[in-house]
Amino acid sequence: MTQMWDVLVCEDFVDLREALVDYLEETGQWRVRSAGNGAVLRRLLVERVPQVLLLDVGLPHESGIDIARWLRSAYPEVGIVMLSGRYSSSDRLAGWRAGADAYLLKPAEMEEVELALKAVVQRSGRVPDAAPAAAPLVRFNRRQGTLTGFDGQVHRLAPREAALLQVLAQSPGSIVEVNTLRRLLWTEEDAETDVNNALFSLVRRLRRKLETCGLDESAISVMRGRGYRFSATLAIDS
Repeated sequence: MTQMWDVLVCEDFVDLREALVDYLEETGQWRVRSAGNGAVLRRLLVERVPQVLLLDVGLPHESGIDIARWLRSAYPEVGIVMLSGRYSSSDRLAGWRAGADAYLLKPAEMEEVELALKAVVQRSGRVPDAAPAAAPLVRFNRRQGTLTGFDGQVHRLAPREAALLQVLAQSPGSIVEVNTLRRLLWTEEDAETDVNNALFSLVRRLRRKLETCGLDESAISVMRGRGYRFSATLAIDS
C-alpha cells in the first residue's frame, strides 16, 4: 500500500495554491487540504492536525512568520516548510528563527516543494495528534451585528450585511430566493437602486468577512436563477 502523508497548504495566491494542491494530489502520496489565510488555517488545524504545513510567508492579516511562531508553541510536532518571495538574509533568518524546518524561495519547482515536504516528514517521523472532539465555531451576534472568528477576533457587520446573514443562516442548506432577499433587505424608498447588483456586491462583502473569520467563501453558494444558500455551521447569539 502506498504511503500517504498529510499536508496542509497555506497560500493566499489562489492560482499558486490550486497548482500546489493539484500537483501534490496527483502524486497519489498526499492527503491535501488548503487555506488562504491564518483564520482558515487555524480552523483546519482544529479539525485535523497535519504532519507537515506548507506555509507562505506573505499572508494577509497575519504573516507566515507569526503563524509559525504560534504553531511551534501550539503544535510542536507539525513540520513547517516555508515558501517565500523574500530573498534577503534577514527574512530567511526570521523564517528559521520562527521554527521552519525548510525555507524555499519563490518561484520554486513543484518537485522541489514536494521533496522538501517529504524530507521534513521522513526526517522527523512526526505523527499528528488526534483532533479535539469539537471544533470552535464562528459566532454571529445578531443584536450587536458582529462576527467572532475562530481566532477570537470580533468583526463588525454593516446593518444590511447582518440582515442578509441572519436571513441566510436561519435556514441553513435551504435556498433563499432573490425576490425574498429583495423584499426583506430593500424598501420602496430604494426604488432607484439596481437591486441585483447591490445584492451581488452585498454577498461578496459578506463572504469576505466570513472568510476573514475562518469560513470558506463557499459558505454562501450562488444558485443561478434562484437565489443563495448558506451551508456553513454558525453559532448564533441573540
